[in-house]
Amino acid sequence: MAKNFNISESILETILRNVFDMSGKMNSDHIFDIIMRELPDHAKESILHLSLIGDTYKKLFKGAYVTLDPPSYHAGTEFEWDVLKDLKLAAPNNQIYAKVIDDTSWSATEKFNPFYSQMKLELMYHDDQKQLRMYDHSCSPLELKLVSAEDIGYFNILDSDLLLSDNPIIIEKDA
Repeated sequence: MAKNFNISESILETILRNVFDMSGKMNSDHIFDIIMRELPDHAKESILHLSLIGDTYKKLFKGAYVTLDPPSYHAGTEFEWDVLKDLKLAAPNNQIYAKVIDDTSWSATEKFNPFYSQMKLELMYHDDQKQLRMYDHSCSPLELKLVSAEDIGYFNILDSDLLLSDNPIIIEKDA
């Protein structure tokens, strides 16, 4: 998982002023005040992250496949690395694959927000019979990297183009 650090609001303001670089523009102080007051913290975090990562960020969508670092306490309890590797469910760099289900907002009327503070995921693990088992989990979208279904070797083992929703799956909740 990515390490998170707390910074003071004054430091955040200084960094965001540099990101927006509105110096000398008419009403820039008012615009910046609105941004700092009205944007939720997760939006400010996303703006900072996107402005500093150095790569083009690929926006998430419902049903997308992603890689991420598994929770450290899952290895050995929720999955075994050797079985994940055998099933081609282990991603490069000791990461795992997951499917994006939704954002974690409570709104039934708002459309999917790929920059919401947390994403609902189904982690792609295995059961005792070495069958695919999905595990409910949530994390920051900034910890996720978008990948193609073709990147996941498990789908090549199946020798089919079936979507996960077409396969019988066991889903467990993150404690």
